[in-house]
Amino acid sequence: MFELYAQVIVHGDAAAQAELGRYLGTANGPAIAAALASVSHLEQAPEMADWPQAAAALRRRQTSVRCSVGSVHHPQADIADVDYRCHLPDLTALLPVYRQHPVPFNGPHPPQMASELASAYTQMIATAPDRERIITVSFERDHDGGAWRVQNPSPLMGELADAFLPFFEWNEHPPGEDR
Repeated sequence: MFELYAQVIVHGDAAAQAELGRYLGTANGPAIAAALASVSHLEQAPEMADWPQAAAALRRRQTSVRCSVGSVHHPQADIADVDYRCHLPDLTALLPVYRQHPVPFNGPHPPQMASELASAYTQMIATAPDRERIITVSFERDHDGGAWRVQNPSPLMGELADAFLPFFEWNEHPPGEDR
């Protein structure tokens, strides 16, 4: 079941989304699954708005991502901390181009990439090597011993976004510089 959550969050797979909605077993189960699946549409980010080739390259690469359960720890009987092993693109080779053409995230307009960055990103997202990341997400089991529910999907969602669209993170915490 924990891998099903990852499939929904990472890929937004319709069959996995429907299965998760059924598994949750409540009237709002399908809505919760749909909300988790919406995270998978990174190609719809504002940075991609003017660059359909970049958005398509991002979507293609995202479909190849694999996240699997590495280990499960139970600090309490009804709590599970799940370590996902995710193979995500390493876009750090794009950093020199980004430093020349940063994406502004503050201002009256949505963040947009310069054409030079969009072109380099489109090539890099297709060819960047994968880097394994261990991402821990906590789940809680219903009181009656029923469904496992994600407590906070942000660690997986954040790592996914930072791997595919690292620009905001690069603005906040430039790689190679002390924090």
